[in-house]
Formats: sequence, C-alpha cells, structure tokens
Amino acid sequence: ATDPDDGVNGQVYYRIVNYPDLFVISANGSIYTRRPLDRELRNHYSIVVEASDGAVDPRKTTLTVSVQVLDIDDNSPVFSQQDYVVNVPENSPVGTVVLKLRAVDADLFSNITYRIKTESARQLFSLNHITGELALLQTLDFESLAAMGVEASFTFQVEAVDQGGVMPPGQATVTVHITDMNDFSPIFSKDLYKGLVAPNAVKGTVITTVFAEDQDPPGTPASFVRYRVDMEKSLYSGNIFDVETETGRVITKVNLSEEPSVTFKREMQQSREKKVSFHQMAEHKCCGVQTAI
Repeated sequence: ATDPDDGVNGQVYYRIVNYPDLFVISANGSIYTRRPLDRELRNHYSIVVEASDGAVDPRKTTLTVSVQVLDIDDNSPVFSQQDYVVNVPENSPVGTVVLKLRAVDADLFSNITYRIKTESARQLFSLNHITGELALLQTLDFESLAAMGVEASFTFQVEAVDQGGVMPPGQATVTVHITDMNDFSPIFSKDLYKGLVAPNAVKGTVITTVFAEDQDPPGTPASFVRYRVDMEKSLYSGNIFDVETETGRVITKVNLSEEPSVTFKREMQQSREKKVSFHQMAEHKCCGVQTAI
C-alpha cells in the first residue's frame, strides 16, 4: 500500500485483522503462515489486512486476501470400523459374501483399493479390491474344523490402500465366526424299546428309558436331544403315557386301571426339530402285562 503524505504521515504499517494466530504480515506486506494449515480442517480463508499510516490520528484502509489451501496426500485411508466381527453359517456356498468393508480417505483425490494382509486368510477368503466385499473361497464345515482341533473362527488383517498415494495403508481386523447348523437328525440306540408295568401302576411310574444321540458337536444347541410324544399319531395311548423331555424316561401319565394282557406299541419317529417322538397304538394280546415301546 502507498500513502502520498510526507514523513511519518506517509509511512505505511500492516496488520492482520481476523486470523492473527494463523497468519503474520511483515513490514513490506509479505504474508506468512504462523503454523501449518490443514486442508481437511479448512480449505479457504478470507484474510482481512489493514494498512494504516504513521500519523497521530492514523488513517486506515483494509483489503481482503483470499487464501485457498491446496491438498496434498497426508492422510491414510480409515476403515469404518477398526474391528469387524461377522457370523457365517457353516456350509455356506463358495462365493457367499460375508462382509462388505468400507474405508475413506480425507484427501481430495484418492483411489482406495482393498486387500487381505494375512496370507493364511487368502486361502479361505477373497476380497474384492474395488468393492470391499469379503467372500468365501471354501465351504467351511463346523464339524470338520472341530475334528481337526481348529477353532471355528478366523481373525486376520485387511488393508485399504490409496493407489498412487505416499501414506501407509489403513488397517482393520476381521473376525469370522463359523456357526454350527443343525446338520444331523437324532438316532435312537434301539429300534424297539420294551418295558413292563403293572395294570394298576400309579401316575409317574417309570416304564423304560429311550435314548437317542445327535452327531452335531457336543455342547452345541444342535446336539441337544429332546423327547416328546407324537400326539397326532398317538392320541389314545398318548393320554396314558408320557416321555420326559430331557431324560427320555417313559412314564405313566395317569393312574392305570387296565385289564391284564394289554400291550401298547409305540413306533419310533425322529422329528425334524431335533425332538425325538413316537406314536402309539393300542392292541389286545392274550398273554402277559407289558408295554412295548
């Protein structure tokens, strides 16, 4: 700035009005930054510069300087989560997408691609480098993993890379849990169970015990066998006898008042719900008081 007055009245002094903490101006009007600027925080400043003369009652004028902060590659990509956890049913088909990763880069111009960092995980999973979709490369069976003594979960590292950038890749951890499915039906230990009961037995008398096993991994919900009477097929004898849900003990449901030589037959049936059931038919025999289960 210039001032046509002579002496101190024409001497020009400069001052930053609105951003004195970020910018400084020298005696010759050169403007400098006081500290580094971050485009990701703010990309434009309108600096008001005041010029005044050296008079006792100085005259002043102002000017606005527009400062545009340019972008440089100073940020790594950041995943939407640092830890991803997903449950995948066993025996899911190859190609099943189990997770979609997402990362962003605060820099203006970035080209993010994705990759699996942990080498062993690349044998089991594929990661689309453009979309971030994580998919299965193999069908994973819960029982097979358990038989090999392998944990039914996989934890590995993934990376988001800014192609052409100079900053390190962003990283995240992915944990995939393989969940057990109900693969097997329960199997009875016998095709026929027999038991004896008195014709006047009281309610709750134990006649025999049925037993079935399930090949799903022990301790999992799918391996737990429950028992019930199939009332649709056993309407008559189902009102007389019952089976305890967890123990499989067959008991009298009421106080018996049967004639001797009556045989109740119940044919086994396995339920799709992992509940072992049976149906009953009443028949009259000529000898012995027994209950054939």
